[in-house]
Amino acid sequence: MKPTKRFRTNIAATLISSAIALFIGGSGTRGLEAQDKPPAPSADRASRPLIRVPTALTLEEARVIIEAAKAVVKADSGRAAIAVVDFNGNLVSFDSMDGTPRTSARFALGKAVGAASLQQTTAESGDQLQTNPQRFHSALSILGGEVMLIPGGFPLIVDNVIIGAVGSAGHRGDGDVRAVKAGIAAWEKYRQSKR
Repeated sequence: MKPTKRFRTNIAATLISSAIALFIGGSGTRGLEAQDKPPAPSADRASRPLIRVPTALTLEEARVIIEAAKAVVKADSGRAAIAVVDFNGNLVSFDSMDGTPRTSARFALGKAVGAASLQQTTAESGDQLQTNPQRFHSALSILGGEVMLIPGGFPLIVDNVIIGAVGSAGHRGDGDVRAVKAGIAAWEKYRQSKR
């Protein structure tokens, strides 16, 4: 005798329910109900002080860099994307000017990450394709898809320590380099004013 479609569906549902119950460590719906309830917050956790994470590059500093870089691009009637990252390559702040293509946005972040990761300008890293191809290809292999090793990315250095990097993409000619240099100059002036 051939099992009916309804019979096969009931068996499948029973097997799935049993598997779920075993997986979550309970039986039937009782285990599911326990899973749905979030653990009660402990009083100890609520009373603990907020843990502060030290930052070497503030959002305010990143904005100073971006605004100065954008001023150069605007003065040239251009458009660009500008990214500032911390020493780990994590994004701190980012602007994409009106009309800037998406590729420029990705390039700007890749330049900033490349400058922070390789601890030198992206132009210097790009030159290593000729002078030190092993380092160039190793960087691309390790950081695959995250870096752009073309001019326009510069590390941010304080007391010989890289605390972040900035990248610009989309401005014509040497515009990205000029924009980033203007941003860094404004950032250095800002830091001196805060001492």
